[in-house]
Amino acid sequence: MPQSGLNGPFLLNRETIDSTVTTTPGVYALGYVEVGGDFIPKYVGRSDDDINQSLKDWVSSKYSKFKFECYGSAEAAFTKECRLYHDWKEQLDNQEHPKRLDTRWKCPCCELCESTNQK
Repeated sequence: MPQSGLNGPFLLNRETIDSTVTTTPGVYALGYVEVGGDFIPKYVGRSDDDINQSLKDWVSSKYSKFKFECYGSAEAAFTKECRLYHDWKEQLDNQEHPKRLDTRWKCPCCELCESTNQK
């Protein structure tokens, strides 16, 4: 499995999120940890402005762990989300390509964002 470059895994609860995640754009992976200790990503997402709150929206979901990385811009978070999506899409619960906030943003892995249909 490709390395994610994300921090974690951490327990997906409000206390852990507040103690480890700031209020910035960012990318996250949700999943679980196997008996051997490997993190298994099942969902990839991003926040264009507040990853802390976005992760809290997943507390009490079927996912028990998360990994994350904060970024200086929403575009940088989008680029990373696309890379993670393409690396792991065969095992993810979310099968829809990440959406762009700005039509000038391009996916670094495919030409889907070249289409005028994907916004």
